[in-house]
Amino acid sequence: MSGLIVTDTEPNRQHHPHRHRAWQWQGLALTEIIAGILLLASCVVGVAAIYAQQQHSLRGGKLHTVAAELGNEIAEMIRNEHDPSASFETGVGRICDATKPAGKTAEIDNQVACWQDKVARELSNGSARITLDTSTVPAQYVVTISWTDPRTGTASYVRRINANKSSAK
Repeated sequence: MSGLIVTDTEPNRQHHPHRHRAWQWQGLALTEIIAGILLLASCVVGVAAIYAQQQHSLRGGKLHTVAAELGNEIAEMIRNEHDPSASFETGVGRICDATKPAGKTAEIDNQVACWQDKVARELSNGSARITLDTSTVPAQYVVTISWTDPRTGTASYVRRINANKSSAK
């Protein structure tokens, strides 16, 4: 028997079903890269959206703080007035005259009108109204300050101040 004997040079070599499809693995890696980029892009967009929403919230919170400060300002005016006949209710057609000195009972209407002008200047679409609620004991002034909030539309701040001068501190 003279013949050619063929031996396997790698006797432990096993057939690998994916070895001849190496180009498919490269394509899958490219798909993974594209999916990763899309995931990263969606995360960046999400963070940007959260940041933008936070900026709107801060602006709305700032406007509420300004309204509260304006409410405190008129509350102090009401508390500091010792004339029981003085009225701080807002009326139609009252105009602020900045040349009038503040502090006299006869000029309370002017002080309230100037305060309303300040509300209109410091708040977007700001307006203010003061009414006297006599259904409560003691009677109370109800101060309502309204403005346009960029997030929610119309917003309001309401504060009640005792009209009875002897019980206000």
